Amino acid sequence: MATGLMVAVLMALGPPASARSYRGFTPPAPRLSQPVPPPGVKYLKKVEDLVFAMTNQLRRARGLAPLVRDTELRKLARAFSNDMLVRGFFGHTTPDGVPFYRRIKSQYPHGTRTVGENIWESFGYEHNSPQTLAKLIVADWMSSPGHRANLLDPDYTNMGVGVSARQHMIKVTQEFVGRFKAFNLGKRLTSGSRVSVCGYSP
Repeated sequence: MATGLMVAVLMALGPPASARSYRGFTPPAPRLSQPVPPPGVKYLKKVEDLVFAMTNQLRRARGLAPLVRDTELRKLARAFSNDMLVRGFFGHTTPDGVPFYRRIKSQYPHGTRTVGENIWESFGYEHNSPQTLAKLIVADWMSSPGHRANLLDPDYTNMGVGVSARQHMIKVTQEFVGRFKAFNLGKRLTSGSRVSVCGYSP
């Protein structure tokens, strides 16, 4: 029998105990390479894709905009799932004290105004049925107010999912960000030349 655990967090202007989303401009970080799975760890890509699709189905059914599939967030999600597997912990703060919002904003290569994270783990679950596993993960999150708030937050724009497994242990990370929209304040000077200023709006 599988035993699943899950945690959801959003953060606002620092890490309050009640946990709400971090808001404010975050400068871009360097791009990450795709994390190499540690020995014995494999990525459950079908489960990742299904969790992504199911999340957007839930959002569309409630009149919310679907989230953009973000390869950078997938890298972050996979890396954190790997870390939880290898170091044997489960939580949004790493054993060396790095909270999730600092981890995301220091590694995500785009400006953000809000970030959030859902995590889930399972002991002893046979992961040979991606559809069943993905449904279980999303159903568990939807039954929890904090996770549900992340899944259905209208302020998020992008999402990445990372599912790592080693033997019968599974760790799942779902990363969310609300990115700023870029716009150009441009003035045509002469034919063929243009001055543009890039700004950000929520």
